[in-house]
Amino acid sequence: MSITVDKVIKREPLVINENATVKDAVDIMSRENVGLLVIVNSAGKPIGVISERDIIRALSRGKDLNAKVTEVGTIGNIITVSPKDSIYKAALLMNDHKIRHLVVMDGDKLRGVISIRDIISEERVVSRLAELAETKPLEAEIGSGAD
Repeated sequence: MSITVDKVIKREPLVINENATVKDAVDIMSRENVGLLVIVNSAGKPIGVISERDIIRALSRGKDLNAKVTEVGTIGNIITVSPKDSIYKAALLMNDHKIRHLVVMDGDKLRGVISIRDIISEERVVSRLAELAETKPLEAEIGSGAD
């Protein structure tokens, strides 16, 4: 049986409004000890993400902390997984896109965010990933998210 994404979601998703500033994002990330926030529009729909990396890159380009999160974050191209997708699929997506977080969507509903740390902190997940990498073709595990 495959370990699914919903088994490693650690908390409710942390969101930030599209009109918030980078400083607001930094404050939330620091307070909550997270590396990514989901940017939502006024209807609460996810429209993007802002990560620590986004902020560092923006600051190195001279962006101000008062810039809107939509000027700094990744808007529109959110890499997502379903709660029922396998952890193996999530790990492959992170690797393929060179990202450390995935937004978890259940249809139109935001369910959470998982990080590479969430995946590797679960000993059973790491063991299962190692087993799968050695014994299964990638397509079999990625397909439906369930065995």
